[in-house]
Amino acid sequence: MARTKQVWSVLHRARRMPRAQWVAHWRTRPVESDTVFYEATFGVGLVDSPYAIFRHLVRAPDFDHLHHVWVVADDERRRRARKHLRALGLDEGRVRLVGYRTPAYFRYLATAGYLVNNSTFPAEFGKRAGQTYVNTWHGTPLKSMGYDVPGGALGAANVIRNFLAADHLLSSGPYMTDTMYRRAYRLEGIAPGSVLEVGMPRTDVQVDATGERRREVREHLRTRGVTLDGRRVVLVAPTWRGEAFADPRLDTDAVDELVTELSRVLGDDWQVLVKAHPVVHAQAQDLPSLRGVLVPPDVPANEALAVTDHLVTDYSSILFDALADPRLPITFHVPDHAAYERLRPLYLPAEDLPGHLCTTPEETAVDVAGGGGRADVRHEWAERYAPFDDGGAAERVVDVVFGGTQPSVGRCTSLSERTHGGQRVPRVLIHGGSLQHNGVTSSLIALLGEIDLDGVDVSVAWGPARNADPGAFAEAVDSRVRLLPKVGGINGPKRVVWFRHLLERLGADHAAVPVSRLVRLLQDEWGRCFGSVEFDHVIDFGGYSPYWALLMSRGVAPGDVRTHSIWLHNDLAAEVASSAEHGNARARHLEQVFSLYRRYDRLVSVSESLSRVNERSLAGYAGNASFRSARNVIDESRVRSLAQVPLEDLGLDERVVATLRDAGTTTFVTAGRLTHEKNQARLIRAAAATRAAGHDVTVVIMGSGPLEGELRALTVELGVERSVFLTGQVANPFPVVAAAGYFALTSEHEGLPMVILEALALKTPVLTTAFSSVEGVVPEGCGVVVPRDDDAVRHAMMELASARPAFTALDVDAYNASALDEFATAIGLEDDTRTPATPRPTGHT
Repeated sequence: MARTKQVWSVLHRARRMPRAQWVAHWRTRPVESDTVFYEATFGVGLVDSPYAIFRHLVRAPDFDHLHHVWVVADDERRRRARKHLRALGLDEGRVRLVGYRTPAYFRYLATAGYLVNNSTFPAEFGKRAGQTYVNTWHGTPLKSMGYDVPGGALGAANVIRNFLAADHLLSSGPYMTDTMYRRAYRLEGIAPGSVLEVGMPRTDVQVDATGERRREVREHLRTRGVTLDGRRVVLVAPTWRGEAFADPRLDTDAVDELVTELSRVLGDDWQVLVKAHPVVHAQAQDLPSLRGVLVPPDVPANEALAVTDHLVTDYSSILFDALADPRLPITFHVPDHAAYERLRPLYLPAEDLPGHLCTTPEETAVDVAGGGGRADVRHEWAERYAPFDDGGAAERVVDVVFGGTQPSVGRCTSLSERTHGGQRVPRVLIHGGSLQHNGVTSSLIALLGEIDLDGVDVSVAWGPARNADPGAFAEAVDSRVRLLPKVGGINGPKRVVWFRHLLERLGADHAAVPVSRLVRLLQDEWGRCFGSVEFDHVIDFGGYSPYWALLMSRGVAPGDVRTHSIWLHNDLAAEVASSAEHGNARARHLEQVFSLYRRYDRLVSVSESLSRVNERSLAGYAGNASFRSARNVIDESRVRSLAQVPLEDLGLDERVVATLRDAGTTTFVTAGRLTHEKNQARLIRAAAATRAAGHDVTVVIMGSGPLEGELRALTVELGVERSVFLTGQVANPFPVVAAAGYFALTSEHEGLPMVILEALALKTPVLTTAFSSVEGVVPEGCGVVVPRDDDAVRHAMMELASARPAFTALDVDAYNASALDEFATAIGLEDDTRTPATPRPTGHT
């Protein structure tokens, strides 16, 4: 099985290589300022707002010089699109069609001067200097999206990445701006582009006073197999169902029943059409009852609305488009209303919708036959939610984007700045490391839980890593933290990308490593990942990856970043020595990270004593960077909440649970990776000697790692396999720590161990060895610090087991307040609190 996976991995990389070369080649070519590149719904056809903008441009004499390129996914759709363009009097001299993700696609994605998309470009996209990106988005939201969907933050990654690259985001008005851009996709305080609240160009076709477009639409539908015969039209427009956009479904039985009932009740006076959401159109076209009534996906939904006399929909954003003509009655067919709202809550109360809510096909058909209702509400909604959909939206977008003017109706606004208490809110970007279950991730979660997120804008980035758990991380942090997981890989020819591997093996100081070329490569990568965002402070909190250390450093990140900081979580020189001795490859990577320290302003250790240790051993790498310190904070509420879970629910061996519940035995617990550096063997030997001396002690070791087999063998060798328990990885270790008599840490070297802080938060006293930075780690009265040898640990265990001395509880609030002050000082954040607020541009109304 493993061999098969390796083969498929090699084949996958081989298939990707030509595409990577295309992308890399075209990104070196000049940007063609007179070319406009359009994409709608991943190449479905000439639809939506991109099509409306295109139509206006090709009819405007001032823009005759522009060349137009459309993404159309497959051969058959391209054939139909060419026929449609010929009907409009446009030949291939002015308009070119390219397939989705073909070599031609990547050519124009990299070289077109203007990019227009109603959804998102793929992972390879990174806007280049000289390009202007207009994201028109495909709907004003009724149902929750982005961060407002449970677990939706990670799924929104490429959407947010596209929005951060956009120069202009189109909006139907203040409701869409605030609900979707500002809140659902967390763009407030960071989005570099302007928001054009000028209406949605796709609705222009619905407000055609002359009727010329309606005649054109009827002909377009006829050529696509949908003939309108003069009867009134009821359009059924259901959205998709399911928990994720990547796996959408359509309730085809429900659609079939609804269409059948509408046809029966309305009779020969009405013609029923169906416009399914593009992602479920293929499911709809399999229904025999929809032949001749299903509007093809490459016919814009707004063209169908332009010839509609009554709309039947559910939770689809098409309802907001329909408001462009507030005379159009709307009926809401929502048989699954309660279940749907549990999955995707609505932004607006269902009872306030501008039409009657119906739950059965019969009820819906009767409502349509009766002309619907709530006309007064429709007009109110049109004024509130579609205030600028007056037929001139495309012209206004063209005036702003291509003409450089301000809109005559609506406004250009900005989300780039946020204020709090009259002060500008600074922007901080943190590389979070691997997001594996380890101390670095725990300390980051704790930090994010204590930062005042009203006063500091925080984004966290990370890349894919083995055994990472980004879902657990997203669940653990405040939803106001913006998550920017790395989407896709570096753009560049393979020989240049290979320089990254040289960096990881040799370091930035090696003559064979072309650092300047790597810097140029990663400058491009920065823009691909973070768009044009201007961060104030950039932090490599992970601190172990040469790639991320270079990406976050000065000279790669834009020059307007105020400070660059990298975290030093351990006595790193000692870690290198220990790791090298035991054959751990991470030591080699750490030394390469050291070679990049001079590209930072601040080298931040996790305690003052550790900073002194690291400065003594690493000063030769620092250049002009200063050594600073900021202790880890404690996420007390999270730790105590998780500690309330019953021991029986953790999946532990019942003997471990019984031991922890036994008041007659003294239990020492520890948690961490099973390695030479953590030296759990010392704890096992001390426990064996303590038991041999007649003390009833047990040890619970939580964690996994390369030494697990050796440690189990050691317990057998010393005869303590029934009193020393290795549990493996425990997802929630806090109930165990809370139930134990003591938390033990017998490491050779550490930074500021989160496991000690978490134990203290649970009022479990600590026994730890005196690693080099131990000073200040265990506050006086909260535990015992002993030398790093077996005898010292054994003597301490005996004393604790027999005397059971009283210990002092840590004042977590006071500790955290001090640690947060240290963090602000370490990265220069305290300087930002004195920065006056910048007024937000309001444009013209």
